[in-house]
Amino acid sequence: MGNIEISGLTHQYVDTNGQLITAIDNVSLSVSQGRFTSIVGPSGCGKTTLLNIVAGFIPASRGAVLINGKGISGPGPDRGVVFQSYALFDWLTVRENIEFGPRMAGVGAVERSERADRFLGMIGLRQFEHRYPYELSGGMKQRVAIARALANEPEILLMDEPFASLDAQTRELMQEELLKIWEATGKTVLFITHSIDEAIYLSSDVAVMSFRPGRLKQMFNVSLPYPRAEYSIRTDRRFLELKVAIHESVREEIAKQSGTSDEAA
Repeated sequence: MGNIEISGLTHQYVDTNGQLITAIDNVSLSVSQGRFTSIVGPSGCGKTTLLNIVAGFIPASRGAVLINGKGISGPGPDRGVVFQSYALFDWLTVRENIEFGPRMAGVGAVERSERADRFLGMIGLRQFEHRYPYELSGGMKQRVAIARALANEPEILLMDEPFASLDAQTRELMQEELLKIWEATGKTVLFITHSIDEAIYLSSDVAVMSFRPGRLKQMFNVSLPYPRAEYSIRTDRRFLELKVAIHESVREEIAKQSGTSDEAA
């Protein structure tokens, strides 16, 4: 199972000037087991804050996050997190990085090795298992980060702009790799991105958040079939129509952020 139920979620904090800031306000969102849901919106709309609350890194001021019907009290093995920065241990090899989580959880050496073998094959880096992170490209590092999260066998994968620092070509290749991994594992994915193209290409559903305070503005179902061939799907009429609709929804919020009317934006 890997059901996420976010209900009436609000997060407030006091800034350096002593002012109470509402980052997200009354957000409710359901992500069913095995769905791939992306969240887009203008900078500062609270996307990462929402993900961090679901991950258990920060508490909500109000509202609840339920995983399979149970409330969360902090990080847990049911949720794996992949960040924009690769967050690998530089002193560990690729294999050792992947085995690190299971080793900390007390998983035996044979099973750790089997898990590492499985995910090294899945990410296509079996021949690099004894390399160190500094010997890898950005895309390879991010593949290792995904494999390390999956090696803990979480039900849910939380991803915060994992491909933002990659060049355009590598980013598209990583999108394809992620879809292959998702289709192979059936994990529930909550994915944060600024790229509307990326959100549509990857997702079952796309959520648009409003400008601060971040609220759930609009949900879009992506009815395009899987598997999604890179070049055909991006020129599909349904893809282009969704892109226009989501772009307009986000653009309205960016106009509010910049203090301009939509006509002037």
